[in-house]
Amino acid sequence: MLSFCIASSPNTIYELRMYVTNSNISDNIVVHAYGSDDQGNHSLAKNEEFDWKFGVKFGTHYQGEFWWGSRYKSIALYNDDISASCFNGDVFRVQRCYWLVREDGFWNHGRNVSFPGGWTRRETW
Repeated sequence: MLSFCIASSPNTIYELRMYVTNSNISDNIVVHAYGSDDQGNHSLAKNEEFDWKFGVKFGTHYQGEFWWGSRYKSIALYNDDISASCFNGDVFRVQRCYWLVREDGFWNHGRNVSFPGGWTRRETW
């Protein structure tokens, strides 16, 4: 019974919902996220958000590819380094991980708080 409460698939430690938001770019950006599954391409207008949920196991990694006009960037959206900012310690609740894509870079936080309050810039364009 305990393993059913913690995870929806074998070896899953906890569930995580990932949010990627075009925070302040007036042009559409294209996001392609992939890891244990491929989320495909998503075109996000200013203030639009794309989210999905996945099970976290040891070694889980999600990569994001971003296009903004002629700019391109590939970044880690979720890995061992980023997991600490997105995990609150409660394996019985869905964890949340937030990304803001801005003109000055890619910002990450474990809670949906107003920018810039505690957001960490992980990458620049």
